[in-house]
Amino acid sequence: MEKVLAIFIPIALFICITLCVFFISKYRAETITKLGGPIPKLPRVAFPWQKVGIVTIGFALGIILAGYNMQHQIISNNMTEGFAVIGIITLCVGVSMVIAARFKEPNTDEQKNEIDG
Repeated sequence: MEKVLAIFIPIALFICITLCVFFISKYRAETITKLGGPIPKLPRVAFPWQKVGIVTIGFALGIILAGYNMQHQIISNNMTEGFAVIGIITLCVGVSMVIAARFKEPNTDEQKNEIDG
């Protein structure tokens, strides 16, 4: 049974990716015919990668703290160690999300006005 699943999973993944590409290209072709030209592009908005980085650092710290606690057997009860590990990781990610929310995004409108003016 496991061998059948091991063969089926990559095939299913390939089929999903192929169908996604097919339907996206079909949508684009229909939009071009309906609009009579290329798909209009929306202006790009800068994505705040700094906030994603802070949350990723918080997640990594949570994993490191949980691993440290398990290595030194601070978490010793086998029945509840899963809850402690998830709790530590969730706490670190939550704190990092609060810290990331306090960071301000760079104001690109002022930069555009300075360049144009």
